[in-house]
Amino acid sequence: MTALLDALDRRFVGALHIAPRASWDDLASILVADPSTLKRRYDRLLRDRVLRVIGQLSWGMHSTSMPVHVFLDIVGDTPLAVIERLRGLPHMQNLAQLSGRYPVYASVHAPSEEATSRAVDQLFATPGIRRVSALPSLRTVRRGSFWDPQFVTPTEREELVALADVAAPGDSNTVSPNKPLTAQERAAVSALVRDGRATAASVGRAGGLSASAAHRLVRRILTEGWVKPRVEIQPESLGFFCNFHLRLRVRPGRTPDVLAMLATMSQVRLAAHVAGDMSVLCAGVVADRAELAAFLDRQVADIPEVDIAAVDVVLAERRRYWLDRDPVRGLGSFTPPELN
Repeated sequence: MTALLDALDRRFVGALHIAPRASWDDLASILVADPSTLKRRYDRLLRDRVLRVIGQLSWGMHSTSMPVHVFLDIVGDTPLAVIERLRGLPHMQNLAQLSGRYPVYASVHAPSEEATSRAVDQLFATPGIRRVSALPSLRTVRRGSFWDPQFVTPTEREELVALADVAAPGDSNTVSPNKPLTAQERAAVSALVRDGRATAASVGRAGGLSASAAHRLVRRILTEGWVKPRVEIQPESLGFFCNFHLRLRVRPGRTPDVLAMLATMSQVRLAAHVAGDMSVLCAGVVADRAELAAFLDRQVADIPEVDIAAVDVVLAERRRYWLDRDPVRGLGSFTPPELN
């Protein structure tokens, strides 16, 4: 079981969520800590497979289509056994066991609509799956790379935001270069996806660039939103023991308002407009089920445009953003999508 991090670790991880590429000196100055202490803690979290800073590709860099959120009913097998089969299928971005009517959740993000159709078709053919409910994403206003666990003060957050030299929330969903990537650009993007804190020097060595050219290229990749560094962590280590999915039926024409409200809530990591019998899907984390009940009763219930809400507790998360995870072994294999 993942150990709970101490107060400094949580503040440090909270700072990394906001400014994942900030230097140890800058982070130490804001958090009033020793730079070498932060570096040692970071190395420990990596070694213990609790935390990893990766790069989230803009959708336009690897796909001409949008994700599909899929809820699966099963028969003749256990949810976790079915999930293990799904691990081997292409384009499976997220995998989880849920508490509700559909015990397995997957999100599919393929490089094209044709590839999406084939990927969903494979789900129907997977042993143990009885029914597939697919909710194609129409628009996403909140993604995991912009989630803030709220462990730093407002003043500290302002200072950290100033250090985060990346595209603003909502701006980087579908951006892509206006011409094919060069070999050096592809190498740099791939390096930043694998390690969101990769230095310009290491990127330059991988792509055969001078230090100054590598620095300019890394800055362009980040500021144009091709890659957004994001922290992936075992949420239990931060005290978040309850992941949830929330599907909402919203009155016609009011979906943008509901999405905007959800995007301001600290519990929400994902908020998307989807096609289907429900019009909004969101996913998030809270401390426990009592806190989830309070979130539903005090915040979601106050949204007047919501007619119906369906809630699922995540019983086991096996993959998030192409990164496999396990409550005992920690973060595992990372297989990001291929560049266009």
